[in-house]
Amino acid sequence: MAMRLEFHEYRPRKIVNVHKHVDGPWFWGKYTAHPYVGCRSGCEFCYARGERYLRRDPATFDTLIGVKVNAVDLLREELPKLARQSGIDVISVGDWQRPAEDRYRLSRGMLEVVRDLGFPLFITERSPLLTRDLDLLTDINTRAWVGVTISMGSVDPALKRAFEPRSPGVRLRLRAIRDLADAGIRVGANLMPVLPFVGDDEAHLEDVVRAVKDHGGAFVLGGGLTMGGVQAQRTLEAFRLFDPALEARVRELYAWKTGGKPQYGPPGPYNARLGLLVRELCARHSILDRMPRYIAPGPLVLNKRIAERLFLKTYDLELEQAKEYRLWAYRKAAWTVDELGESIGDIYAARGEAGLQALPGIGKSIAAQIAEWLAAENDDGE
Repeated sequence: MAMRLEFHEYRPRKIVNVHKHVDGPWFWGKYTAHPYVGCRSGCEFCYARGERYLRRDPATFDTLIGVKVNAVDLLREELPKLARQSGIDVISVGDWQRPAEDRYRLSRGMLEVVRDLGFPLFITERSPLLTRDLDLLTDINTRAWVGVTISMGSVDPALKRAFEPRSPGVRLRLRAIRDLADAGIRVGANLMPVLPFVGDDEAHLEDVVRAVKDHGGAFVLGGGLTMGGVQAQRTLEAFRLFDPALEARVRELYAWKTGGKPQYGPPGPYNARLGLLVRELCARHSILDRMPRYIAPGPLVLNKRIAERLFLKTYDLELEQAKEYRLWAYRKAAWTVDELGESIGDIYAARGEAGLQALPGIGKSIAAQIAEWLAAENDDGE
């Protein structure tokens, strides 16, 4: 019997979330704004089912959809203020889940606001309904920039039936990648979550990478399964129903004792192996394993490029299983450079590496690395 679906319309006081730091080296976003709470697809592994994100009874995640009926008006009110206070930066908006978006069309209205105000746009989406708004996406891409990741854990029909039975079909998602790529929009796949033991082997991962490349995708981002709260219990049950022998293996991977709580993510060596395998497969099929950053024209372009390199170095160090202090050193340096109000090139020209070391969170070795990159930038510009 089909589950009853209800909509709860309400009017929040604000819509845009402003993140403390840009989301590098993953999606490069600074702002997010979404019109719905809950999701009809109800994928068993969805982290948004947890109380931390849902802020209501998790059992209603896929039966009660909160609808922010004033989302478009709020976005049109808030974005100009953010542009004046913090500057125009990448924003992630919308939610093309059905039937909510068919009924309310709030996501399309939000795209119109983003277009009118000239913001660059990032979207991560499971629903091919996104291509309904290809006209607006093309306009935004012409005026600023659009980047899209289409989410899929695998292209294996058996895994889809077991872990996301009500989500849109994978073939439809791949067709959406093709439509977006044909329109000149940078698009790839968000291979998250990769399901351990059933979807993380080379064959399953290469099937996704190959399919994305064949449909015009430019990159694949891979990430492991997180386990928290009620979502963890549901995901474990889905593993058990798929193959009862998996429960013990999943519990071991997440250090999850009976009666206790799992670790939130897989251990470092697992994440490193997964990331390196995705990188190898992407290289094999001539696509990227990171989404290149959009950088708007302006006086701080060099800062953004150097910050991008620092963020990417952080990811490389994660794959190398470097010590945590090294990861944090590069991460803090990336934040410093990215949020700097003056050109790092001017600082270096005036004071050399000593000027770089005077910046918060930048020590001697990272200053030397930045100096090397700045020298290369100067050589490229000549």
